[in-house]
Formats: sequence, structure tokens, C-alpha cells
Amino acid sequence: MDSEEIRHHTIKAVIFDYGRTLYDRENGKFFPEAKSVLDYLSRKYVLAIVSIAKEDPAEERVAALKKAGLYEYFSSLMFHESDKGPLFEDTLKKLNVKPDEIAVVDDRVKRGIAWGNNNGAITIWLRRGKFADELPDAETGKPTYVIGNLIEIKNLL
Repeated sequence: MDSEEIRHHTIKAVIFDYGRTLYDRENGKFFPEAKSVLDYLSRKYVLAIVSIAKEDPAEERVAALKKAGLYEYFSSLMFHESDKGPLFEDTLKKLNVKPDEIAVVDDRVKRGIAWGNNNGAITIWLRRGKFADELPDAETGKPTYVIGNLIEIKNLL
């Protein structure tokens, strides 16, 4: 599927992972391109975060988003200690969208990308950092797109 096909695919929402997708856990700050990408996408789509929050509590993440001026871009923020699956379902209900109307952006093939592929969403694997070598398999399915930097999303969506 190329970017022209995606534009004809009715995407209404983009759901991001938090750690290592928007937030650079190794350096303790948001990736430098995060704000411009969120600003760009928020003009076209509803944005949400679905993420496992083990290392830092949800309250700290919300505070970090507010401090960085990114909180305002999101219509939904959902965190859980171990299981993202139900969070995706809750987010779809909250945003009133179907799986084939969303794009999932995640750095982990075995989590967000697998969920998106198994539920008919567009999937964008941010392949960098700690999980860059976590390759797709028959269980996860192949991501719709593979990018190395969030900025590349602007050319896709």
C-alpha cells in the first residue's frame, strides 16, 4: 500500500505508542521531531496514545506530555501495566472509529503492530532503538510501513 492508497483508505485516527515511539526513554525526553509530527497530523486526524506503562506511571507520562506542550494534541490517553489489547478496543470506542479507520504507530512489532495487523488497521513500525531487531513473523504480520524516524509519517499520512 503506497501513500496514495492510504489517502484513499479512510483514516480518521492515529494511535501512537509512548515509550521509544514519541518519548526517547534512553535520553529522558521526547524525540525532537515529535512536536512537528503531532502538529501536522492533528490537523487531519484524531490522535491518541495506547501504551504499556511499567517503567513510569501514567501520571508522570501525562505530566511530561503537558510540560512538553504535546498533551493538547491527544483526544485519548490510555496506559496499562501489561496489556495493550483492551486499551486499543477502549480507544476505538472512545474515538468512535473502527480498526480499518486507524493507523497504529509503534516501535514494537510484537505489540501495537501485531494488534493493528490482526485487526485490519494501517500499521507503521518505527524501527529504531531497542526493538529494531524484533522482526515481524507469521503471528505479528508485516507492518504496512517501516520508518526510521517519525518525520517520515508526514510523507505517508
